[in-house]
Amino acid sequence: MAANGERSSAGAGFGALALFALSFTLVTLALRAFLPHGGARELVDAKVGRFARERDAYTLVFAGSSRVHRGFVPEVFDARTTAAGVPTRSFNFGAPGSRAFEIERLLERVGELAPARLDFVLVDPEGIALLRDERNALARQVIEWHDPATTLRLSRWIADAGLPYPQLWTALAPHWKSCAYNVFNIGRSQRLVDAALGERRTDEIERELVGPRLDGYAPLGDESEGLGRRGQRFQKRRERYLAQLEDYKGLRVGEGPADAFAVEMYREIRARIEDLGATAVFVTQPALYLQEDLIKAAEIGEIPLLLRFDDAERFAELYAPERRYDETHLNDEGARLFTEQLADEFVARVKRGELAPR
Repeated sequence: MAANGERSSAGAGFGALALFALSFTLVTLALRAFLPHGGARELVDAKVGRFARERDAYTLVFAGSSRVHRGFVPEVFDARTTAAGVPTRSFNFGAPGSRAFEIERLLERVGELAPARLDFVLVDPEGIALLRDERNALARQVIEWHDPATTLRLSRWIADAGLPYPQLWTALAPHWKSCAYNVFNIGRSQRLVDAALGERRTDEIERELVGPRLDGYAPLGDESEGLGRRGQRFQKRRERYLAQLEDYKGLRVGEGPADAFAVEMYREIRARIEDLGATAVFVTQPALYLQEDLIKAAEIGEIPLLLRFDDAERFAELYAPERRYDETHLNDEGARLFTEQLADEFVARVKRGELAPR
């Protein structure tokens, strides 16, 4: 009798725990539908909000990391394409730290807006290996894409890398921490908190986030700011950069196939772009590393079109120190030159019939 009573009590305990878990999950999901995205100073949220105001006017957007945020100038691109007889209206969706999963989530949010005239999405997805970067684990844009299914997929890929246990845990922990924040909606009500505290996205804050022309492009900081001082330090390291540049010129794409996980990610980005009714154009920007998986994916036809600007000999002007902010980013002069060259290449592909508005 006592044993039966213990089993009955244990069963009731497990049942109560299961009911609590189910109730908690349902409440969390219900709250998610009503909670807004990031707070007053959330960059991606600010860009999506600005794009939404004129979503039916845009024909082209560029997505990627800070290298897009700081390196693609819609004003220059549109002036160049219009002068060449292929008019565009573009917007810069670049956000520091963005990788493939962030880009997927961004494209999902753009799709929810249903823009009427979006013909092209240019995207620089960065290297898939950079997904192991744990520095931004609690950034709102990172938490946003760390749902359980996606986190599990990424965890399997990291586990397959064969890392020893301590390093494996170090690589996995930040992703599951972000996932926990996602599941529990932590930080998702920031805008409500901001509103309660009287913090709102003013015109000044919006221009600081979305850029002075409100087109998504934000040039790197002036010399009196922290970002500007970083640029000054780069100029002092000029000789070291030139030595790194010479080493980079000798790099070649390695042997072997592209990483299967990387190809899968590129395929999904392409599918999300096509769901928008747009054409996917992948871009590699000028920096001191090769996106080998992206290049290999293009070679086997998984990438419909890849515009490469990572050739330091062909695009020597973009690698010149005076047009760099640092090893990874262009300064404003370099960004404008890159955008002109990108626009010229885009126009050439349109005129050859390789790209066409829908």
